[in-house]
Amino acid sequence: MHFNGKFSENSQINRVVENILEELCPFLEEQANEISELTAIGKALGTGKDINVLLEMILSIARKFTKADGGTLYLLDHKAKNLIFNVIHNDSLNIKKAGSLIDLPCVPLYNDDTITPNLSNVSSYVFHTGEIVNIKDVYKVKKFEFDGTREFDEALHYRSKSMIVIPMRNHEDDIIGILQLINSKDPLTQKTIAFSRENQEKAAALASQASIILTQQTLILEMKELFEAFIKAIAVSIDEKSKHTGGHIQRVTELSMMIAQEINQENTIFKTLSLSEDQLDELRMAALMHDTGKITTPEHIISKSSRLETVHDRIDLIKTRWELFKTNQKLVAAQKKLALIDHTAKQKEITQIDKTCDRNIKILGKEFKTLSHINSSKEFLNQDLIDQLEEIYEKSDKISSRQVPYLTDDEFENLCILKGTITSKERDIINNHAYLSEKILNKLPWPKKLANIPTIAG
Repeated sequence: MHFNGKFSENSQINRVVENILEELCPFLEEQANEISELTAIGKALGTGKDINVLLEMILSIARKFTKADGGTLYLLDHKAKNLIFNVIHNDSLNIKKAGSLIDLPCVPLYNDDTITPNLSNVSSYVFHTGEIVNIKDVYKVKKFEFDGTREFDEALHYRSKSMIVIPMRNHEDDIIGILQLINSKDPLTQKTIAFSRENQEKAAALASQASIILTQQTLILEMKELFEAFIKAIAVSIDEKSKHTGGHIQRVTELSMMIAQEINQENTIFKTLSLSEDQLDELRMAALMHDTGKITTPEHIISKSSRLETVHDRIDLIKTRWELFKTNQKLVAAQKKLALIDHTAKQKEITQIDKTCDRNIKILGKEFKTLSHINSSKEFLNQDLIDQLEEIYEKSDKISSRQVPYLTDDEFENLCILKGTITSKERDIINNHAYLSEKILNKLPWPKKLANIPTIAG
């Protein structure tokens, strides 16, 4: 840079000022570039980009800020208790890999006994201690084992020297990853130098940015998984309410997705219709929740297996009533015989009373058999059975001076169901679950991508 202005009549002063500006401007340009890079990270955070893309972006900027030749970003695998390679860069070796493209072994956080912390590996050490480790020359450090690093260097004719390792913490101060930078380069000579205090602070700030991204994405994923698991749990609970419709929700969900996939692949009738991944996800969740309203439907209606079933099968109640009618017939016959004996009745009259009693008891038995058949029958109710049912419904018996009907109005209504076990009133209650599903789901604060679930499910 050359300054053409004039600060003083003194040429020496002008040269001093010009030299200062020439030295200062590159620094200011570098600072401006770093601010621009940080702004780019901030913008990227709000775009919803793939987490691996964002983490790779942060590693690139961290290397740029610290003049690092290479860098690695490790993520914590909670279950396996390892640090896994997420992003790895090295300019000299022309390496730039991320995610599943990396085939390097994980870093174990514990020794073979799975209890003792692995403190010999520098990344594992930083994970367990939370310290930032800044090493001038890894070959001269005895605290950590760098045998793997030496083998790597020999195989690829590389020389790992300066290294900085920084923990990544989430909002709960738990370490969720490690940022490792290697071989800081002198901008003028391109020789490997130690990471400066300033570069360490820059790297720590960018590790914090990476932690924010990772935490944000992890929380979103965990909330999504929890929400979906909760929905599936409700669906299973509703399916379990009835042995007759068990698995219904799962079948509806599978069929809905099969139809949607076919629509996406079809290029004639539905060629103008295509469902996005978000719409497919919305449809799947709506299918899982389409029977939510059934939580308000009485279980005895959903599971009604016979015409008289409520909380229990009322055919047992009718059976008890019929036994009472039979006992009453015997009691009435005994009273009549007792009255005749007092009046020196003939044996023929007593025999007739017994025959009448036996006949009435047989009729009761036949009637109950008819009622039992109608109650459990899955076939269409024919006119002959309806006529028999109406005849029974008209009957009553006097017990203890009280007239007891053979059937109540509700029992008669249920037994008159022509097909199946559900009355029109009960069917209305069951069908109302669709309205209730939409009503219940409309109470939930759905995110924009899932806003149509209540309408689809209803």
